[in-house]
Amino acid sequence: MRLKNSSVLSQYVGSVTIGDYLRESDCSLWDLTYHARVSMNSARIRVSTRSVAPADADDFWRGATRPFFVTEPVGADTPLEGSISALPIGTSLIGETTFNAQKYTRNKIVIAESGLDDQYMIQVVLDGQVSGDAEGVDFVARPGDVTFFDLGRTWTAEAEATGRTITLLAPRSLVEAESKGRSLHGTVLRGVPAFVLAQCMQSVVLALPHIDPDAAAGYEDVVASLLRVSLGIAEPDLLPRPDHSLRDRAYAYIAEHLSETWLGPTTMCAALSVSRAQLYRAFASDGGIALVIRRKRLELVYRELTRAEMPNETIEALAQRCGFTSKSQLARAFKGFYGMTPSQARSDGRRTIGDPSIARLHRRLQFFSP
Repeated sequence: MRLKNSSVLSQYVGSVTIGDYLRESDCSLWDLTYHARVSMNSARIRVSTRSVAPADADDFWRGATRPFFVTEPVGADTPLEGSISALPIGTSLIGETTFNAQKYTRNKIVIAESGLDDQYMIQVVLDGQVSGDAEGVDFVARPGDVTFFDLGRTWTAEAEATGRTITLLAPRSLVEAESKGRSLHGTVLRGVPAFVLAQCMQSVVLALPHIDPDAAAGYEDVVASLLRVSLGIAEPDLLPRPDHSLRDRAYAYIAEHLSETWLGPTTMCAALSVSRAQLYRAFASDGGIALVIRRKRLELVYRELTRAEMPNETIEALAQRCGFTSKSQLARAFKGFYGMTPSQARSDGRRTIGDPSIARLHRRLQFFSP
């Protein structure tokens, strides 16, 4: 199959551009990257608008940041500039980002496209100022502050001038476990709690060039411990903004009962006191609540199979523990979702990034690395 060329991305993927490939192969970008298993030895990401011609910078940076938001310049005469340097650590991704004056919008379309709805973005502001609205929560973050954004929810933001942040992507389950279930969307930490967490994240990022990628997963535990300490210190000052939206209540119910084989739309409607139509509408962009449950179960299986300390548990026992009725049901669903068997995932686990959504993001950003 001969593919067309002529795009800013041509120089990064040979003579075949991402857009050309997707048009010719009739698949989406996330279809293309979903089943990717990424070697930790090639895990470092380096993306920069300096690697492309100035005339191509806007399209390049929009594409590189698309998993997170729609990015636009603040002024029509100022081209977008930015860079990302990052490394996976366990089920998370951490690194440094730079940017000039830009506007960001994370909307429902981006959320559905990105596959990152189970992640938080935590940022330490090193330089510049970022302000915006996170579903009714106004925020302003200045140097030294730490911001929290739920990537399953919408927000808008603006960087008023050149800035620099340390950015951590971490599973919602990890972040909200440390926040005692409180939604932190739009939260800005300041003072001692921010200082403690910022120092930890800066230390990890400074060490990235010297970290053996195969040993990087251990640093996630360090960050998680400091996150727990920082949120514990800040707890009296955090606004009690429990989120009672249907989606959040549904996600909490799924997390609590994911291992139960009876978990499904009918039982959830009864437990949440909503109609089936209401529940479907809340998750229409995800393909319906049944697909959400199935994806969450499969991602749990994947994480368990690829954990470095994973005990020698049988596939059948793991299937039952994760809500599947049988080993064969798990095998069929897993093969269709990841393109490999559970046994193959287990054998390759030490060489793959531990979280499926982070693996997909990593593969996506690699397209933009020179």
